[in-house]
Amino acid sequence: MMVYETDKTDEDKNRLWNFVALDTSLYEQRSDLIPLPDKLKLFDAKSSAQWAAFVFTYEKASRSDSVKFYVVTFHRLEQTFTTFSGQLPERSLLQSVALLDGTLMLSVNSKSGGGFLEQYDLSHHTQRTITPNLNNDFILFQFEAIPDARVFVLAAREFVEKRYKATSFMVYSPSGNLLQSHRFENGENAGLGRMCFALDDQRQLTVYATLERESNKKVSVEGMTEDFSKIAVGVTWIKFASSGMQTKTYLFKNLPEIENALTASDRLKVKEELLKMKQGKKKEKGEITFQFYAPRLVKFGSNQVFVAEAFQPVFHTETRVDHSYYGFYSTYPMNYTVFDGYDFFSEILLAFDQNGELKWYNSVRFENDLCETLSDHASESVCHNELVVASPSRNILRYEVFDTDGKTLLNQQFAPLDLLYGTDSYEDEYYACIYKWFGSRFLIHGCQIVQNPLLRDTRRTVFYVQKVQYE
Repeated sequence: MMVYETDKTDEDKNRLWNFVALDTSLYEQRSDLIPLPDKLKLFDAKSSAQWAAFVFTYEKASRSDSVKFYVVTFHRLEQTFTTFSGQLPERSLLQSVALLDGTLMLSVNSKSGGGFLEQYDLSHHTQRTITPNLNNDFILFQFEAIPDARVFVLAAREFVEKRYKATSFMVYSPSGNLLQSHRFENGENAGLGRMCFALDDQRQLTVYATLERESNKKVSVEGMTEDFSKIAVGVTWIKFASSGMQTKTYLFKNLPEIENALTASDRLKVKEELLKMKQGKKKEKGEITFQFYAPRLVKFGSNQVFVAEAFQPVFHTETRVDHSYYGFYSTYPMNYTVFDGYDFFSEILLAFDQNGELKWYNSVRFENDLCETLSDHASESVCHNELVVASPSRNILRYEVFDTDGKTLLNQQFAPLDLLYGTDSYEDEYYACIYKWFGSRFLIHGCQIVQNPLLRDTRRTVFYVQKVQYE
C-alpha cells in the first residue's frame, strides 16, 4: 500500500490523502481518498499480518497546550479504513511508532525529560498510557516491535546529575504487561548508541549496539533526541541471561582491514598514524570511527548479522567579499560553510554467533550520491542460503553476495533498472531506496527526472515503483 498527499480538498477544506493498494504485479487494486486536516505530514507507517497503520503529525510544532496527531488504520481482512486522533501533553515529542498484531504503540518523550508509551488496541478501540518505572531522569531512546517473539522492546537512557550513565531495557507484551527489565551501566567515557534487539529460544534478550564515546560532561536532558553526529568506535554485544549479564565489545581499531570501509581521506589518516607509530612518534594507535544510521539485524544461518550504513556530512567553504562605505579600497572577505548533504559511502556487516563471538565481518562500498536527509539506502536479505546486499542509485541497482562464512561470492554487480517507456532517458534521481518484499523479491522506489522526446512533456518528474528478484 502506498499513500500520498493530493492537491484536492473536501467541502470542509480537509486535505485528501490517497491510499493506493497494489497487488504483487504492481497493479492498482483500490484507491481511497481519506480527508485529514491540512498541513499534516506522514510521520511513520507500520504493518502487521492483519493491520497497517499510518501516523500523521503537523508539519510545524504546535504552540497549543497539546500536540495532536492522527492515525489511519487499514484492516487487511475486512478491507476497511479507520481514522482516529489523539493528543500528547504539552512540550512532548513523538519519538517512534511500533505495531504488533493489533496493538499500536507510540513512544513519546517529554522535552523536559521523561517519557511514556501510548498503547492502542485497534481491535477493541481501547487506549492506555504506560510509564516506565525508573529512578533517574531518562529519555526514551529506541522502541521497536519484534514480531517473531511477539514483544515490544524499549531502551531508555538514564541520566544521573545530567550525565548519561546507563541504559534500561524493558520488554512488554502486546497487552502492555512488563515481561522483563534490565539495566546496563556505561563504561568510562563510552555509552551505547544505536541498537538492534533479538530474543533467543529461551526468551533471553540480546542487544547489539554501537559503542559511542561520551565526554562525561553534563548535558541538558531537556530537548535531547537521538544524535546522529556521534561517532561509533566499535560494537557491543549484550545478553541478559538467567545466569547474569554477558557482554563482549569489539573495537574497530582491533579489526584488521576494517580501514577498507573508510573514506579515502580517513584511510590516509590511519596510514599516517601507523607510520608515526613505527617511527616512535606515537605510542598508542588511535580510534577508527564511523557515523552510523539505523542499524539492522539479519538472521543468516546460525549467526545474527549486524548491518550498519556509514555516512558523513559533507561541507564546503565559500568566500564572499563585502565592500564598506568607502568602496573598493575597504573590502573585507567573509568565509562561511555550506552544507552539501550526507554521503553514505559504505555498509559494514558483522556476524555474531549465539555466544557473542564475532565470526566474520565484511564491508560493501556503494558510493551513493549526496542526499539532503538521513534515510536507508540499502537492503539485506537471505536468498537461497546467500546474503544479498543491494542499493539503487542513478537508475542502477548495485549488489554484492556473501556466503555463510562471510566470503564474497559476487563482487559488486550492476543491473540497470527499467524505465516506463523505451524512449525515456534518465536525468536525475533522489529518494531512491530498496527493501525486502518477500522471498527473494525486493521493491525499489524513488523519484526520477526523465526526458522523452516523443512525449509532449519531454522533461517530467515521476515516482516509480519496481520489483526485482534475485535468482
